[in-house]
Amino acid sequence: MKMPGAILNFDNINFQVRVNGLPYQDGSTWVYEVYVAEGFAGSYIPVEYLLPGRQVSRLGSAYEEYSDEADIINYQTPFKMRNHLQTLRLTYDITGDAYSTVLAIQLTDPETGKKSYLWSDYQYWLALREWKKREEKELLFAHSNRNADGTYNLKGTNGRPVPTMAGLFEQIAPANVRYYTTLTTELLEDYLFDLCYNLIGTNERKFIALTGEMGIREFDRILKEKAAGFTVVDTKFITGSGQELTLGGQFTTYKMVNGIELTVKRCALFDNMEMFRTLHPLTGKPLMSYTFLFVDLGMRDGQANIVKVCRKGREFVQWCTGGSVIPSGYGNSINTLRSNSRDGYQVHFLGEEGIMLRNPLSCGILYCDAEDSESMAVESKD
Repeated sequence: MKMPGAILNFDNINFQVRVNGLPYQDGSTWVYEVYVAEGFAGSYIPVEYLLPGRQVSRLGSAYEEYSDEADIINYQTPFKMRNHLQTLRLTYDITGDAYSTVLAIQLTDPETGKKSYLWSDYQYWLALREWKKREEKELLFAHSNRNADGTYNLKGTNGRPVPTMAGLFEQIAPANVRYYTTLTTELLEDYLFDLCYNLIGTNERKFIALTGEMGIREFDRILKEKAAGFTVVDTKFITGSGQELTLGGQFTTYKMVNGIELTVKRCALFDNMEMFRTLHPLTGKPLMSYTFLFVDLGMRDGQANIVKVCRKGREFVQWCTGGSVIPSGYGNSINTLRSNSRDGYQVHFLGEEGIMLRNPLSCGILYCDAEDSESMAVESKD
């Protein structure tokens, strides 16, 4: 952004103007008021340098005596990234009364073991939990808004760009995104064989598939169907004796030929019906619950294939804006300096982070095709 007093030159450096006053926003553009820098009566800028598509450059700056204006320096990132860090923020309020309010039930922080009856501690724990949930959603499902030339169309209220990162789903190679109607062991084997061709030169053929409740159930179903054709001496699924027999067990790992191994893990977000409202036509469960996200958790050149990336010191920043009270207590003196006159305080969270997939060819996605499933259901009824 050019500030008051900046000297700009056009494509021909001999034609220069001076910025007068701060720019203002008009729709999606910024408007600058400028005057010919020479200031002579006959000074002008040729029309050919004012046509759309022409550019200007900052030459320097010039100010009158006793001025309080100054030009600024624009900072640019001196390196290239395939993705971009995204800034996340969250704020919550605690009133002065709530700070001292006691809960009827004692709460325990599962991580630290700290016990508390205070509403303010409960609100803090709730905010941390919500922060982690939103962070997980962004790391998985965020869509990048960066243009090919590195610019951003989305702007904030102060006119600066609002970059959003590419989540893990968006970084998967398009060739590795496929669809299925009925899950089979043959389909999984063929799919993982194809992924292994992208791992030539490594001995790592162990995959993790993140999926929902229905995906885990489908995985267990196809392995039990495959095992039904074998003569198995059971020591796992039937336990107990006499009148206390128990039948149970679930397959979560499939070891295939050529050393390929697949383990399924539940990702609770895939079952979130508020986020994923498209339902499977037969079961009525979220279609996303049938999705399999295959992740390669191996190492590449001594580094993890999937990495959470954060700006140093800015992974999780937290601070408070104090009024009558701050987390450590109330103000009890006129010499207590606070930032506002509210009877309470605000807590702010900020994080600048992203996720990096070093080899997008070694990961993949299997989506359940709802339309084909629905058509198959109609045909079976007929």
